[in-house]
Amino acid sequence: MSDSSKPNRFQACWEQVVLLLEVASRQHHVVALRDGMIASVPIILVGSTFLLLGAQGPVLKSYFNGDVAWLPNLLQTAFGRWYLDHTAQILFPYRLTMGLLALYIAFTIASALSARYRLAPVPQGLGAVAALLVTGTPVLVKLQETDPGPQWVVALKPLGPEGIFLAIVLGIGMVELSRLILRPERQKDEGPPETTAIPSSVVDAFRSFLPILTMVTVVWSLRHVVGFDIHAGILKVMQPMTSLGDSLGAVLASNFFLHLFAVAGVHGISVINAVMLPLWQQFVAANAEAHTAGLPLPYTTAYPFYQWFIWIGGAGATLPPTLLLLMSGHGHLRRIGRISLVPALFNVNEPFLFGLPVVANPLLAIPCVLAPLACGTVAWFGVAGGWVTAPFIEVPWVMPCFLGALLSTQDLRALLLLAFNFGLSAAIWWPFLKAYERRLKQSGESPSPPRT
Repeated sequence: MSDSSKPNRFQACWEQVVLLLEVASRQHHVVALRDGMIASVPIILVGSTFLLLGAQGPVLKSYFNGDVAWLPNLLQTAFGRWYLDHTAQILFPYRLTMGLLALYIAFTIASALSARYRLAPVPQGLGAVAALLVTGTPVLVKLQETDPGPQWVVALKPLGPEGIFLAIVLGIGMVELSRLILRPERQKDEGPPETTAIPSSVVDAFRSFLPILTMVTVVWSLRHVVGFDIHAGILKVMQPMTSLGDSLGAVLASNFFLHLFAVAGVHGISVINAVMLPLWQQFVAANAEAHTAGLPLPYTTAYPFYQWFIWIGGAGATLPPTLLLLMSGHGHLRRIGRISLVPALFNVNEPFLFGLPVVANPLLAIPCVLAPLACGTVAWFGVAGGWVTAPFIEVPWVMPCFLGALLSTQDLRALLLLAFNFGLSAAIWWPFLKAYERRLKQSGESPSPPRT
């Protein structure tokens, strides 16, 4: 009696854990952090596109220099000379997108959080941007000899990747301060406002004046009156977190929980992104900046590291087992393989997870968790050991994995690492898929999708 009740107790406990995780994933600040970071992705992709265009100088010099017989000598063409002479200009859009990433994130996070509190998103986002700018120190510099005099300039570096966490703090702080001063909940309780001839945008702008003034004054006082370097303080506090976040332990822990959520029917990437995405985006932006400066790449586990070397075809590294299903001796599994193949090529694996199903299936949950852990371990040692260049360009996640791995690293060896992990994932999934196939043949039934 007691033995049979153990699985029921475990299932009940697990359901409570999943419920708590779902509640936590809907918390206002967690959702705003996730949505704000995701909203900045177009800016990151635009910057990455120009970085990709401007990063081909070493390729031209190494492969298109006339030393490789079957490749043209582009260095001696008008295009090659123009490209090398104008690399800095090609990178201007990159420097003003990813180079100002913290500025954009301050706006997007404040906007995302304010929308959940019935506050006007645009004024809140602008207030967060203003507060972030005030943390800097403008200096007078004479940029050119022909200039009539010096001009005020602000350094871009604190507004780039290293300022992301400060941007998060200021974005959330701006909204919470506005919430404290304006009390939007009280307005909700009082009912809708009376109809007036004044446009709501004008009302929102003037209502936001006092919170923005207060926020800017507080930040200005700390930085320029007290003399506290807010950027340096945040970096010092976050240093242990960034070091741990780039470790093998972080790779294993984040993937373990992500895939544990996935097999329970929770969208694990959304939950993990709320915690880890700011770090991962900081890593890719810092690697990009180091690459443009000709310096060693400081981080191993930028976001594309996970996307192209671990989540091959989606969470669970499910593209290899999707191909294995096409060779299955069971009709249901072959159908799932055919249905799942095209989406998996573009890293969409819900047909695989819910059609097989993997969700709520203890047998297939094992490789779904184990394969990413194994791939993550191999990838971490491969990149950290210098065998493969760390990713420094973010490309769209719907890109096929071999293109994503090559473009994000600019390193042909990334394809070898991807191929190894592809085979590793297939080897881990294979015995479990065969066992599942035997079970289906013995039962003579096709499984039903889990209820979520």
